[in-house]
Amino acid sequence: MDPSIDREEFFARCEQALGDAVPGFGTFFLARFLDLTISYDDTEQRCVVELPYASFLCNPQGSLHGGVITTALDISMGHLCHRYVSTAMTVEMQTRFFRPITGDCRCEARLLRPGRRIVHLESRMYDTAGRLAAFATGSWHRLETGERQG
Repeated sequence: MDPSIDREEFFARCEQALGDAVPGFGTFFLARFLDLTISYDDTEQRCVVELPYASFLCNPQGSLHGGVITTALDISMGHLCHRYVSTAMTVEMQTRFFRPITGDCRCEARLLRPGRRIVHLESRMYDTAGRLAAFATGSWHRLETGERQG
């Protein structure tokens, strides 16, 4: 694998994100820049976030950077919470990394406990072979209607 950055892909992704991004779930700049595909399983109340591999998202060893992995896991839990419980914000998150990711990957988030104020969730990231690559748990504070985000 060539660890060099594909500059054309990077600038194309930036241009796409700048052109497509609007404030909102799945459409904000970072989600567009990472080229995430977000889907839901309403029967199982799950959120799946697919993250395509790109060289400019990697650490010096050529695998996805831990911050990028954590971001995708966080986004999967945030989208899940928003769709099935309420708008919320991350209070805390713990991430464990099991293997390097050198290709496309996907996160699968699910609710653990949708409390009245604090929602507990988890998300698992899998590589293209279906192997568990990272795991995160998070606690989210439910926002009241009209409460400021950020």
